Amino acid sequence: MNKQTESGSNDNEIEQRQPTSRRSGVNLPMLAAGAAVAGIAAYYHALPRKDPIRTAGMPERYVIETPNRIDLQKNTECAAFSSAYVLRHLGTETDGNELYRAFPRKLLDGTVDPRGILVLFRKRGYRAEFYRGSIETLKKRVSLGIPVIAFIKVHADQRYAHFAPVVGYDQDYFYLADSLGHKINCSEPTHNRKIPIAELEQLWRTNPFYKQSYIVVSP
Repeated sequence: MNKQTESGSNDNEIEQRQPTSRRSGVNLPMLAAGAAVAGIAAYYHALPRKDPIRTAGMPERYVIETPNRIDLQKNTECAAFSSAYVLRHLGTETDGNELYRAFPRKLLDGTVDPRGILVLFRKRGYRAEFYRGSIETLKKRVSLGIPVIAFIKVHADQRYAHFAPVVGYDQDYFYLADSLGHKINCSEPTHNRKIPIAELEQLWRTNPFYKQSYIVVSP
């Protein structure tokens, strides 16, 4: 016989009245909080997927020669300035400061994750994809004729990240239309920065989630 409680209910009855979530060890508030955090992360952040493009038939040297201008940022607006460069290439006149004021998915510190760039272009009717690739796939994407926005470090030994349009390459260098004034090392009609391929590979190691990533935009 089961021992009675002071209220007259036995132990089996008490056990049967416990909420299912408690009996199974599920913490509903923690699950809800986890789902909320995951939702926020998905809203502001994106993860790259492997670039499926084939690299056969790629030219050894290629430079996008469509006339464009290279504007310089003052603070943390590289996402807007690189996006503006690509938009101008596609025929929409704009500038980085104008874009930055209403840039989507802006973080509290004023920076923008790749997700923000994807949202910006998709809202304007373009296709935008975030890829993880290699030196060869990056070259192939550039050779298709539209600037590719690379996600790199500002300095190889620091964590600060940066977006910059890649507009060309050869066997030794990548050519960038960079909005960081202190990174300018050349003055060409098509680009203002040359990066040795070995150096780009170092700058490309941003973090385990975003390393060797870039954004591809197309009409």
